[in-house]
Amino acid sequence: MPRRRALTEAQLDALFALPVAEADLIRHWTLDGADLAAVDRRRGGHNQLGYALQLCTFRYPGRLLRPGEAIPEPALRFVAEQVHVGADALAAYAARRQTRQEQLDDLREAFGFRMYAPGHGREMLAWLLPVALATTNALAITAALMDELRRRRIVAPGPSVVERLVAAVLVVAERHVAGQLTRNLSSAQAEALDALLTSKEGTPLSVLGWARQPPGAPGHKALTRIVEQLTCLRAVGIDPACAEGVHPERLRKLAREGGRYTAQHLRALSLLRRRATLVATLLDTTARLTDDGVGLFDRAVGRMFRRAEAREEGNLLRDARAINDKVRLLVRLGGALIAAKQGDADLDGAVADSVGWERLAAGEMSWSSMARHCRLPSTQMSPARSRSRKASKVAASQVRRCSVLPLPPLSSTASRQAGRKKLVGRLLGQRRPPLP
Repeated sequence: MPRRRALTEAQLDALFALPVAEADLIRHWTLDGADLAAVDRRRGGHNQLGYALQLCTFRYPGRLLRPGEAIPEPALRFVAEQVHVGADALAAYAARRQTRQEQLDDLREAFGFRMYAPGHGREMLAWLLPVALATTNALAITAALMDELRRRRIVAPGPSVVERLVAAVLVVAERHVAGQLTRNLSSAQAEALDALLTSKEGTPLSVLGWARQPPGAPGHKALTRIVEQLTCLRAVGIDPACAEGVHPERLRKLAREGGRYTAQHLRALSLLRRRATLVATLLDTTARLTDDGVGLFDRAVGRMFRRAEAREEGNLLRDARAINDKVRLLVRLGGALIAAKQGDADLDGAVADSVGWERLAAGEMSWSSMARHCRLPSTQMSPARSRSRKASKVAASQVRRCSVLPLPPLSSTASRQAGRKKLVGRLLGQRRPPLP
């Protein structure tokens, strides 16, 4: 078995410790009628108490009670009350070594307990493998092992044997995962993986180290760098489907090792473990870079929209006063035209008296420009900006209506008059319902 420290001394002591909490004592050390009947067959209160303690220790934590072991007072008092024996009677227990051995044999025969044997190690190793494939936590694997030993009524071996068994199943699980990740690698993919550990041209880093570098400050340069990194990694041609069936925690553990080790350390690993680590690191880095690229793109688009909105808002605020002046001009012109039409007066004269044709012609260019500025994009806005846009909607619509009316050329008096009549007709809404 491999010499690998999987658990600390404190963790092992906690797994083999006798229960002291009341809830644990009630759950694991409560004796039923059959247990008490077996205890009553012992002669003497000290033998009954010792037999009951051995039985409870077999059941939880599932080990032998060591000779001369100190029993925690809560546990001792809890068992003594059930067998109606004083707790101080334990001092006279197992004065003869044969008595303790006879009781252990009787416990195994009466309750079906078995001592741990080498054959059990192979059985438990096979049973633990699926558990180890689903987690990298050695303490959780050891707890599952102890539970299974208790379920099978196998007395747990010593802490060192349990630790070596857990370490061995961790190694087997790592080899199993490595074989699954590298099983379908072609020779070209294997060479491309090994090439990730070579130096990146123009940098002091390996290709893998360069690909794992953060992109930097958000911007087009960072986005370009991410695209280059993704292109480099995807050129290896690793299919993410190769990781199907591998527990995510196992993949994350391999990816963390790949990110922590240098290229020199990775080259020092065994061939199977090195390539499995590279595959897991490549898949993890590709997923991370993809997420970073999407995030950078979102921030870039958001920044572009914010700049456009700020620019349009500035244009609207800058043209607000000019728009207001033009609207007042149009209102005065509209009132004069309506009054002239109702009084059968000369429309040409009404325009000339109220506004003036020259002033009307001079303002057409500025109206068109302002109308173009007011065409804001239909993006989602804040409530304050929405109210501001609604407030200027009427003025902007008036400017748009005027901006699409081309002025006639002022080359002659006849053409000028014809153009004026045409313009007046459009202003009066000949193509729209007449104003009330």
